[in-house]
Amino acid sequence: MKKGDLDSKGAGFTIIEVSLVLAIAGLIFLMVFIALPALQRSSRDTQRKEDISALVSAIKKYQSNNRGALPTGDWKAALTEYLSDDLEDPNGEAYTLVVEKCAGTSAEAACGDKYGISEMVFPNGYQLYIVTQAKCSGDETTGVTASSNPRKYAVLYKLEGGGLYCENG
Repeated sequence: MKKGDLDSKGAGFTIIEVSLVLAIAGLIFLMVFIALPALQRSSRDTQRKEDISALVSAIKKYQSNNRGALPTGDWKAALTEYLSDDLEDPNGEAYTLVVEKCAGTSAEAACGDKYGISEMVFPNGYQLYIVTQAKCSGDETTGVTASSNPRKYAVLYKLEGGGLYCENG
């Protein structure tokens, strides 16, 4: 062999080295594809929480201009001038406002010291529940409890990542 010729044992990579590099690259791609949907869900849920905060703020503005009274009838229309933009879910669908009174007798919103709005009540869709005469229970599964103040309300949404988000007004 001449000095300039390559040694057949030292040239290139072995099949084990190539396999190891491909396995590591595959694991990195797998972790990205597993984590990405969870990050997207979390991002959409964060936007929904911000939308609920904007809605609660709009209701408070409405109350301050109407002697503390809550809207009657079509809440979305009553709050239009107090909202900076349309209520729209991060998926692009308009939210539906479902208004319930916390009376403990409604099939959709059982509410009281013993009962709360559970995750099971929420159908699929983009529904924001506004429950009047209620306050957040602090429990992600029961949602709200009764309040003796008729001007109090809670806004709830079933998060995509699981659990209920509730904000008092």
